[in-house]
Amino acid sequence: MSNQQEQYNIDFLVQQLRTSQDNAVLKQTAKHLGFLGANNPDVIAALIHVVRTTIDEPTRWTVIQSLSEIGTDNNDVIQTLIEQLNTARVPTRRITAQNLAKIAVGNQYAITILISLAQITEEEHTRQYVAYSLGFIAKGNREVVNTLIDLIYKSSNEYTHNLCVDAFTNLGEWNKDIIDALIHINQTAEFYTRFKMNRMLKKRGYTSYSSFRPFLEKIKE
Repeated sequence: MSNQQEQYNIDFLVQQLRTSQDNAVLKQTAKHLGFLGANNPDVIAALIHVVRTTIDEPTRWTVIQSLSEIGTDNNDVIQTLIEQLNTARVPTRRITAQNLAKIAVGNQYAITILISLAQITEEEHTRQYVAYSLGFIAKGNREVVNTLIDLIYKSSNEYTHNLCVDAFTNLGEWNKDIIDALIHINQTAEFYTRFKMNRMLKKRGYTSYSSFRPFLEKIKE
């Protein structure tokens, strides 16, 4: 296919996205543009428009997937996905977080917005998917670690705590603040979370499963 023909196809598909009211057409068009529209600002703008305006959730999921195929490190795409992370229905938030984790690894713009969102939100699902996203895109970032620690103390939700624990799993060295946060979780955690934390300790060479205190005392030595 010539460049001219490809551009014609892209222009036609973009026009379909902007004018069609048929969800089947929108989904199929979005899939095609996920292959053809890399770094094309018109394609990205049209897909973002659909994400923000459609009332059909499966259509939104397909478009989010296409954006993740062509929008790596694109701040407009990242902003749109973070909006969905904060306001959409829970299934859409889950899909959004999974795709954000693919396109924003190490992206400081994404990290900054997610940290800000974590600091101001009182909504538990938002906390959960912010924690999930930060765990993937900002491993080892000290500001992110502090944000996750704050989320642990703000939340009493078991799943939120689990996601924060997951984010700590791949950190190189744990400091006292992380250990204190894990102890805080351990005091009220249900079996699955306690099991997960104990398994992390074992991988790091510690065998005291009933409490994190011995680990903390060793860190203080």
